[in-house]
Amino acid sequence: MNGRAWARTGSTPFVPSAPRLSAGGLSATIERGQALEHHGQRDDARRLYEGALHDGTAKTSTECAQLLRLVARTYLHDADYAAAIDCATAALAIADQMNDDGGRGHAINILAIVEWKQGNLDVAEELYLRAREAAHRSGETRLAAMTSSNLGVIANVRGEERQARVYYESSLSHARSAGRADQAIAALCNLGQLNTQSGHLDAANRHLTEARELATVIGDRSMLITIELHVAKLRIKQGDLAAAREECERIRGIIEQIGDVREAGEAEYVYGIVARAGGDAVAAEQHFLRAEEVGIQRQDMILQGEIARELSELYRAQGRNRQTLQRLNHAHRLFAQLRARRELADVDRRTAKLENDFLDVVRKWGESIESKDIYTQGHCVRVADLACALWMKVNAGDDTSLFWFRIGALLHDVGKLMIPAEVLNKPGKLTDEEWAMVRGHPAAGVELLADIEFPWDVRPIVESHHERWDGKGYPHGLAGESIPLTARVLCVADVYDALTSVRSYKRAFTHDEAMEIMREDVGKQFDPVLYTAFEEVMRDSVPATTVNRPRLALII
Repeated sequence: MNGRAWARTGSTPFVPSAPRLSAGGLSATIERGQALEHHGQRDDARRLYEGALHDGTAKTSTECAQLLRLVARTYLHDADYAAAIDCATAALAIADQMNDDGGRGHAINILAIVEWKQGNLDVAEELYLRAREAAHRSGETRLAAMTSSNLGVIANVRGEERQARVYYESSLSHARSAGRADQAIAALCNLGQLNTQSGHLDAANRHLTEARELATVIGDRSMLITIELHVAKLRIKQGDLAAAREECERIRGIIEQIGDVREAGEAEYVYGIVARAGGDAVAAEQHFLRAEEVGIQRQDMILQGEIARELSELYRAQGRNRQTLQRLNHAHRLFAQLRARRELADVDRRTAKLENDFLDVVRKWGESIESKDIYTQGHCVRVADLACALWMKVNAGDDTSLFWFRIGALLHDVGKLMIPAEVLNKPGKLTDEEWAMVRGHPAAGVELLADIEFPWDVRPIVESHHERWDGKGYPHGLAGESIPLTARVLCVADVYDALTSVRSYKRAFTHDEAMEIMREDVGKQFDPVLYTAFEEVMRDSVPATTVNRPRLALII
């Protein structure tokens, strides 16, 4: 409880605050409300605070503002941000009217947390700094501790580890001098998390152990959930999965006891990591999906992005290529939004890793396509290499489109997964039914990729690479420039590789033979302008005396 002296648990003694609670009145009401909050009963606490606003318990404007901030805090923890803003704004208006710097700072701090939770990092930082200035003007040590801790969180996500540590240690010092166990716990948790991510595991363990002891002393079981989550992540970092699992069970027990679901998403996330590391892919998926539901409900984009990335890793290990790409796309989209708001310092690194994962998954999927057709081994990669060389020729300097064009090129024949191997490898003439099946592979490919929202439109490559310049292609009989440029480029590379490869029905033509055959189809199958560019690419890649296929050393 707030009035209880709390023990010395670190090298620096905590100084307990002077008892401020009376047997009745507002102080007793706030004490009861905070006790309810510590046990996760925020609805009951909110009703208590609101009752005190209306029944005359709060006798001054300052006391009304304090109650409004407490109500705002309960809404904040329940992710009802609109209600939290309303209450905090009302409290701020009262503080402004009373010229109460301390009250002003507390209200602004709540508004800053709302902005932070919604990903508006720059706005949150500006508000935290205003709240911190108000804390220093009013001598509000508790508020100084809170704002220092919150500024440290922002510095940490921006990768400014040294500055984050300075803020966290300042927060801990302010909390100790003010005798505020709750703020000391928050600072210790943040230091524990910071040391875990930086690899200072012994220091992390010390900070989290101290935080746990303090939370136990003041009876804050809601905060214990947060602490145990940090401890579980530390145990994973230490490679002690059994201990991490025990922490997860402890977290579950506390959540069930007090019904506080605030950290349920993070808890499921940690459960999922532990389950996957232990080889239980089914349980890991269930935990990750439950965590995702919580992340969506609480508008937590960081958690959603992390879960999408974890699921992509899980699905990739299981060979579930389609689901892997879906999750990679989801994570990529979320991290792109977060980059725009400076949410994560390492979002560029994460996005780059996701793009590498895209390539790995797509290559493997291409290999699974080719495994059905013994005559097309390496076809997807060769076509992608050649098509990218031509794409660079006609779209110089557009690196982003080049990357996603390559993804589409690697997937251009994905629809062949729907065709039986005996049809793909048939040496003789195909029946009408078999030919219809082969002609249907572009549409089948589009269907397979339909619910994968690529950051760049790869669908035309898959759907239209068998269209012809003269309109006699398939599946839609498009002609001329109505055929997407990406598909026209892919068509040239695809035909060249088909001609220079052994197939069930033909020998491999030499490079010169293939170029002569293709030249006859300029203006029929191929875009004349593109074919001219293709000849330039091939001249740059193949010596005049070479008769074999070119080997393009492309690293894309």
